[in-house]
Amino acid sequence: MAVKKESSRSHSPVKAESAEAAEHAAHLAPLEEQNGKQRNQNGDGAIVVDTAKLALPKGVIEEEKDGARLFGMNPVVLFIFCFALAFIAFIAYLISIEPPAK
Repeated sequence: MAVKKESSRSHSPVKAESAEAAEHAAHLAPLEEQNGKQRNQNGDGAIVVDTAKLALPKGVIEEEKDGARLFGMNPVVLFIFCFALAFIAFIAYLISIEPPAK
């Protein structure tokens, strides 16, 4: 059985058995391989994302609360920050009292 030679331009790695499979393969093709389907209008190669129509669920964006917080930080974050500063101070103290090396 002889294998038909294909040029690199006409070679298609996707061989679909049905029209539905061919349609799915066309949707999954990279932008540069989609014929006539250019998503950006200016043609400079950049993918432009329009966030004006972005609809986020209500729980995603945290709303500002008017509660009295120290430095405007969450109490858990403030505790972790204070703990980290205390740990750094403790290590610096241990280094400072260490006898000099001979």
